[in-house]
Parts: sequence; structure tokens; C-alpha cells
Amino acid sequence: MSAFANANSKRILIVDDSRAIQAIIRRTLECEELGDLLFQTASDGADALDKVASFKPDLVLSDWHMPGVSGIEMLQTLRQTGHHHVAVGFITTDTASECRTQARSNGALFFLNKPFDDLTLRSAVALGLGRSSFNQRAGRPKNADILPAAKTRPPQAIESLAQTQQALFAHLGMRGFELTRMHEQGLFIQQSPQLIALYGSAGRKGVYAVGLLDLNACVLIGGLAAGCSAQEMQASRTQHAPSSKQVEQATRFMRSMAALLKKRSSSDAPTLNAARISSQPLERLASLIEANAGRSDFMLRVNSMGVQGEARLSFMLA
Repeated sequence: MSAFANANSKRILIVDDSRAIQAIIRRTLECEELGDLLFQTASDGADALDKVASFKPDLVLSDWHMPGVSGIEMLQTLRQTGHHHVAVGFITTDTASECRTQARSNGALFFLNKPFDDLTLRSAVALGLGRSSFNQRAGRPKNADILPAAKTRPPQAIESLAQTQQALFAHLGMRGFELTRMHEQGLFIQQSPQLIALYGSAGRKGVYAVGLLDLNACVLIGGLAAGCSAQEMQASRTQHAPSSKQVEQATRFMRSMAALLKKRSSSDAPTLNAARISSQPLERLASLIEANAGRSDFMLRVNSMGVQGEARLSFMLA
């Protein structure tokens, strides 16, 4: 804890299994430019999760590889348990692009490699604390992978990419696909026809959430689950008309996604109320895009069993 800490001090949780690294990070950040800071440390992801609730950090600085619960597992758990506004940055020796991609997909703010220089770390932390005046004096951090999309991304309708991938695998019974988040959201779904899914929740009036599959998603997800041939699926796309069995299987998948929709209260239990193919945009779609309680967009890429294609899935809390 800084000797000059006060009620306005920012709180930083340092998560690393090395006490030496914890001390180095803390000494680096104890500077006039960053202002008053409160510090706590954790030795691994599990320890960090225990301390987040009580310490309420503004920023978590975490190593990637640690015994027990890793840094990325800690971040995923934070998002799944409602800690959406806690900024998380990684400081790690791991330089793999896969780790950067995972960090970005799960909402990390930056990915900084060890060893780091003092200015780079201070600038990245200033970004995480929203202290733009320091950023303006110091400039953009060098050798740091800043992930602005994670910082500015709106609340998610579906918080776990991993669980979404698992739900798709369980439905298709195959792994010949790639599912990633889309951070440049733009319009919801523009192609038509599209599968529109309306979700409700007990105790709530009206629509709880909306899910959309574009034409390709309906054909690919429905067709692969139904055992359609590549020729059948191509014909459906060419004719802009998914078959009845493709729609049936796509609807089953959308029903399974109800369990992954974010719960806004402990009593929420989202369920699929209706799903239909429509060539007309949902009437309330424009207002939902302007004011929603959470949105998630995914890109599906399939290259397996002679089937290739890209498709889009979107979910939005009403």
C-alpha cells in the first residue's frame, strides 16, 4: 500500500507466482505520474479470484503461466462470474500469438512481455486506470500489445467463448470448425433469410434476448448436425432457402444456447420461446442495436468433410 493512499486511490492486484516479480512491478508503478495506488498481491489465479471480491481492484496485472489456476483461466472465471468491469492486463514471458488471441477474445486490456522497461509498464497501466494525461506525456507503450477492442467492447450477451465452442461441438459432434468473437460489430445480421430466435425468462415480460443465424450459419450448423451432404448444403445456399431439417437442427442449437445467455439476476432462466426463418428484419432490431443490455457476435469457419464456408452468429440481450 502506498504511504499516500487515500479514498481516491486506484487499486491494483498483482498476480504472479514469483515474489520477486511482484516486488519489481510494484516498485515500477510507485511513481508520481500514476498517482496514489493501493496494492495487493496473489500467487496464482485461484488466490487472485479470492481477493477480487474483497479488494475490488481497478486493474489486475497477471502472469500467464502459474501453478493451479492460470492467468487466462482466472480472467475467464472473472468474466463468467460477473466481474465485467475489472480491467486485466497480462505481463508474461509467453510470446505465442495464440496467447494474445486468447487474451483478446476474453477481454484483456493489454499483453506485455517480460522483461519490460519501466515506461512501457507505466504507460500500459495508465491506460488500464484511465489516466490519459500520463499517456499523452509518455506516448504509446512500446513493445506492448494493447488490445483496445477489449477495453471498449460493450457488455457481452454470451460471456464465454469456450463454452460457446463446446456447445457447438456437442451439437455438431465434430471439431472441424473455428469459432471466434467478432469485435467490429457493425450491423447485427444483414443477410436474408435468417433464423431469428426469441428468448424469454420466467418472471420477465417480453423478449429477454434475440439470437440470429445468417443464412450460411443456419445451413452449416443445421446441415452438419442433420448429416446433409456438401452438395445439399451448397444447394440450400444457392437457393437462399435452408431445408426443413437444416432449420430444425439449427433451432435445436439455438435452444441449447439459452443456457449460455448472461443472467442479469439470480432468478433469470432464459429459454427459447420461438425460432423462425425470416426474410424481414426484426421490427425491434434497430432499437435493440442502439440500446441493449449486452451483445455478442461470432464468426464461424468450417473446413471439414468437404464442407467449407464462413457464417455469422449474433446474440443480443433485450
